[in-house]
Amino acid sequence: MRKRILIVFLLSLLTGCSKINEIQYEAYAVGMGIDYTNNEYHVVLQFLDFSNVAKTEQGKSEQPSPIWIGSGRGKTIEEALTKIYHGIQIPVNYDQISLFVFGKSLLENRLSRALKALETNFNIRLTGLTYGTEEPLEKIFTTKVPFNYDYSNSRINHPEYMQEQDSSIPAISLQELIYQFNEKTKTIILPGIKSNDKIMRNNLNKFPVTTLNGAYLIKDEKLTSQLTGSDLEGFIHINNQSVRSPIIVRERKAGKEELVQIELLRPKVKRVFNKEQNDVHIGLDIKVSAIVRESDHEIILSSKIKREIENKIRNEVYGVYLKSKEIRADIYQFEDYMYRFMYEDWKKYRKEANFPSLNKKDIRVKIAPLKSINKINTGNNLLFNNTK
Repeated sequence: MRKRILIVFLLSLLTGCSKINEIQYEAYAVGMGIDYTNNEYHVVLQFLDFSNVAKTEQGKSEQPSPIWIGSGRGKTIEEALTKIYHGIQIPVNYDQISLFVFGKSLLENRLSRALKALETNFNIRLTGLTYGTEEPLEKIFTTKVPFNYDYSNSRINHPEYMQEQDSSIPAISLQELIYQFNEKTKTIILPGIKSNDKIMRNNLNKFPVTTLNGAYLIKDEKLTSQLTGSDLEGFIHINNQSVRSPIIVRERKAGKEELVQIELLRPKVKRVFNKEQNDVHIGLDIKVSAIVRESDHEIILSSKIKREIENKIRNEVYGVYLKSKEIRADIYQFEDYMYRFMYEDWKKYRKEANFPSLNKKDIRVKIAPLKSINKINTGNNLLFNNTK
C-alpha cells in the first residue's frame, strides 16, 4: 500500500504538457524592423503564415504567399512591441526570427540603445542577418519573392545562395554587429537594402522585390556615411567572401576600343604591414583567378589583357579606400589589425591621429590563372597559369 501511495505521489510531481500551445496558436515572428522617427521607436514584425507550411513538392505554395506584418510605436522598443501584442490576438513566438532591418534614422540616432535593448531581451535570438534601409519598414517587409516562394526564401534571408552568381557585400548577423559595435577599431560594413519594382514582372504587372543597396559604414559607435554599390565595387570584387564578380575592361584593337567581360573568381586578399625604423607601411596583396566571359573578338594570347584586368582591380580597390577614408572609415580594417597585432605602433599612431596611408603602388594584384572559355572548339583556353 505504501508503495502505491509513493508511486502516485511521484507521478503527481512529473511535469505535464497541458500548458504547451499548438504551433498554429502562436504567431511566429520571422523578421523585425526598427526605426526612430518623431522621437519614437517604430517597430515592425513580419510573421510566418502557416498556409505556407503545406507546400508542393517544389517547396513552394501554389498560391501567392500572404504577408502578415504588425507595427507599433513607443518611447521604448518594448513599448512598441507591446502595441503589436494588443492587436495580434495570439502569443508572439520569436524562435524563428532570422532578419533584422534598421532604418537610417535609427542608425544615425539610436543604434546603441537599440542594440542594448535587443541584447537584453531574452526572447529574441541574435543570429538573424541585419541590414539598413532608407525606405519605410512596411514597404521592405511587404516586397515579394518570385514564383510564389515565401519571404523567408528571399536573397536577404539567404545571401549565400546568390554568391555563386552575383557576389555582394558580405552579410552580417545581429550578434556580429553587437560584437563589432563595441570594438573601437572596427569599421562595420552593414549592407543596405531597398525595394525595386523595375526588374521583375508578373505577366506585365510590377512585382516589387528587395535588392541590395550599397552599405552603411559605422565606426566608433557612429554612422559615418552610406556608400553606394558602385562606390563599393572594388571591395565587393576582392573581399574574401566573394565568389564570383563580373567586371568590364577595355582593350584597343586595330585602333578601336573593345569591351571585354571578365569574371573574377574566389579572390584572396591579405593585408601587408612593413615596418621600417619608426614608420609602418601598409599594403594589400590580392590573388584572384579570372575567366574571359564575353568579347567581341578572340582574345590574343598576350599579357596585355592581364595587365588591364590588374589595373582595373587596383584602381577600384584604391578608389574604395579613398572614399572610406574621406568619411573617417577604414574599410580594409588596417587599424583593427594594428590594434590586435601591433599594439605599440597602434598606440603611437592613435595618439598622433595620423595612421599610415595606403598608396596605390602598394596594392599588388596577381591574376592566376586567366582563362578563356570556348565551348565549341577547345573548351578552356589557359592564357596564363600560376608560373612566373
